[in-house]
Amino acid sequence: MRSVASNRAIVLLALACSLLAISCARRVGQVLTTRDVPAVGGSAEPGTGSRLLITTASIEVTVASVPEAVDKVLEITKGSGGYVRESVTEKDSDARLKLRIPARRLSEVLDHLARLGEERRRHVSSEDVTEKVGDLNAELANKKALRDRLRGVLARAKDVKDVLSVENELTRVQTEIDSLEGRLKRMREDIDFSAVDLHLAPREPGKKRRILGPLGYLYVGTKWFITKLFVIRSGEP
Repeated sequence: MRSVASNRAIVLLALACSLLAISCARRVGQVLTTRDVPAVGGSAEPGTGSRLLITTASIEVTVASVPEAVDKVLEITKGSGGYVRESVTEKDSDARLKLRIPARRLSEVLDHLARLGEERRRHVSSEDVTEKVGDLNAELANKKALRDRLRGVLARAKDVKDVLSVENELTRVQTEIDSLEGRLKRMREDIDFSAVDLHLAPREPGKKRRILGPLGYLYVGTKWFITKLFVIRSGEP
């Protein structure tokens, strides 16, 4: 009986540690220095010190031939080390592509895309996620430490109920660890590869200039003369 009571006390202690670890996760993240952040969150942008940035861009270009421009976009994207995430295009119509471009080459690629035709619009924005990554790293470290303690408790547990209780807690903690690691992985990809929304529009054919004949000039002159019979000048009173 004393052994069972001891095991149950250990389980209760582990659960208490779980709650304490969760409450401390954010507090620990606040004392992390920026030097600690890149260990799990990816590399920082060049020229920004140790800050971690997620940069996105959108650009609209009018081109003479949309299909030909799409082919060139694929070449530019592949040459930069990026990839096309989504592409929606129709023959002789607009094309919209979602690209993922290495952050270090974003400006270079945008300039190449602009030279495909006439650039109509460009927008670039960045989000500093250094603190978010730090918080996630801290929370992940606490979850892993808790998991290791629970594994130790499980190894010492003898009672079936205690074993089941610890295993359930281990499953819950491991699920949270997997979720945190997934979020960090996606965030690291967003840091390393900038999302670019590209809109390719067909160039409108220029309007042909009208050349008036003798009767055309006569019509224009007559219209002007009749207008002046009624109104000589219009403006402020």
